[in-house]
Amino acid sequence: MGKKFLRGMNVLLLLLIIISTFSSCTNEMNIFEGYNNKQINFSISVPVWKNTDSLETTKTSRAAPIMDTSFGTDKSFNLIADQNDGAGNYSTLIDKESVSFTNNIWQTTPSHYYWSGLANKTVNFYAYYPTSISTSITHTVGSAPTLSYTVPNDVSNQIDVITATRTNVSGNTNFSTSLTFNHIFAAVKFAVGTNGLPSGTIKSITISGIKNSGTYTFGSGWTLSSATSSFTVSPSTTITGANGENITSDAFTLMMIPQVFNNAIVSLAYNNGTTFSATISGAWNADGVYTYNLSKTIVFNYDYTGASQTFTAPYTGIYKLEVWGAQSGGWGSHTNAPGGYAGGYKRLIQGDVLYIVVGGKGYDVNYYADGTSYNGGGTGSIPEGKYGGGGATHIATHTGLLKDLVAYKSTVLVVGGGAGSNGAWADQDISKYLCGGGEIGLGSNTTYYLNANTTSTTNGNTGGTQTGVGPDGIKGGFGYGGNAADYGGAGGGGWYGGNAAGDGGVVIGTNGGGGSGYTGGVNNGSFQTGARYGNGYARITFVSAN
Repeated sequence: MGKKFLRGMNVLLLLLIIISTFSSCTNEMNIFEGYNNKQINFSISVPVWKNTDSLETTKTSRAAPIMDTSFGTDKSFNLIADQNDGAGNYSTLIDKESVSFTNNIWQTTPSHYYWSGLANKTVNFYAYYPTSISTSITHTVGSAPTLSYTVPNDVSNQIDVITATRTNVSGNTNFSTSLTFNHIFAAVKFAVGTNGLPSGTIKSITISGIKNSGTYTFGSGWTLSSATSSFTVSPSTTITGANGENITSDAFTLMMIPQVFNNAIVSLAYNNGTTFSATISGAWNADGVYTYNLSKTIVFNYDYTGASQTFTAPYTGIYKLEVWGAQSGGWGSHTNAPGGYAGGYKRLIQGDVLYIVVGGKGYDVNYYADGTSYNGGGTGSIPEGKYGGGGATHIATHTGLLKDLVAYKSTVLVVGGGAGSNGAWADQDISKYLCGGGEIGLGSNTTYYLNANTTSTTNGNTGGTQTGVGPDGIKGGFGYGGNAADYGGAGGGGWYGGNAAGDGGVVIGTNGGGGSGYTGGVNNGSFQTGARYGNGYARITFVSAN
């Protein structure tokens, strides 16, 4: 005949549901001595992963890692149960049998078990999921089971294991026995860090020097072997390199044995073969999620040295090339004019060599014997050799000053124009009109002083352009600014230099023009007029492994 027993229902995270009763079928078996007519059944909970940083939120898209939302009533787990006879002697009552959600309760199937009704006949329960690990579990009656496990090297073969231990449960229990599962591994993920990464497609991430095997004792924890291994995840994730981007999603979360580790190596590889690596140390705890934020800023900076400098591409990919021309000299209270900016993107092959020449500023005293500034700044004339134009800054695939590359123009990638200098009689506020390029170096209407009480305005000396020098003043040329005369301002260096003031048809004492910039050797080029004071500057940044 049918027997009455208490039913358990599926329970969401950390919550027990009120128990109800129903009539069972007539073929239940394995009734304990003393039988209290109450079937052994369970309520379960699967906790949320313990987040270790703000990037980690939920995990639901993969069979592993497991959460309450993914461990539903469609799942089943295995159970081991040892019964105490009341005198301290144990026998195995349930040996790796399946527990599933059937008839609205979690119960062993197909066999059913009942409580003895005797308080001193306690039962120890050990549950685990997935059931595929059964062959790796060893159980000695009266002792907690153990799991011998080696983590697969490839994340696609790794699983998330959860276990639950409930001991010394009274034999006169008449309600559902709660089982709280816990994750026995640590979850390891990767994301883009604060300082960013080059954009591209991430082929793989490998972490080396991590212990890969050990024995897990239910309710106690891990005993690790000394063996270490490398673990690889292959996400094929395309990133922009922005802070916070996930590189490994749930489907590519590493399931690692909890441990303390030192000097483990994390290597990141892009599809094009570019690789970066870093050394990490730390500790992983069971149930913990550890997101490693990877940053790699690859920037090469070039200050003024008065000599040509070289760059050798360390990786194949896209680089951003940026150059700033130098400021001009200033006379008396006149303001120095700033040099121009130019930049753009260039694909380089690992091993490609570029030559960088950073322009020198126009000094307020003699600096070079001929009064010029390094890389094309024209000489001033107040008195001779002072207040020169600023030198250009350029990057090319051929070595040499910019003016020396007139026969190798196709090797020039990008140029930042130098600024033109003030003339002796120019308005001290006029410097903003003399800036180095832009596409065209500036040279605008100029106010100059005829004497202490009288001023006049005339056309200034024109800046360099993309195709040549301007029409007014003492001419500059490819790579150099004009040299001033008659207390005039000098031209700035550039793709084409600015013209100088003096005896070239423009009133003496006026300002020189700025040099033009150039982006013909790069993609997505851009200019800025008047961007830098002081000596010139150059920067090369690896931005993409695509």
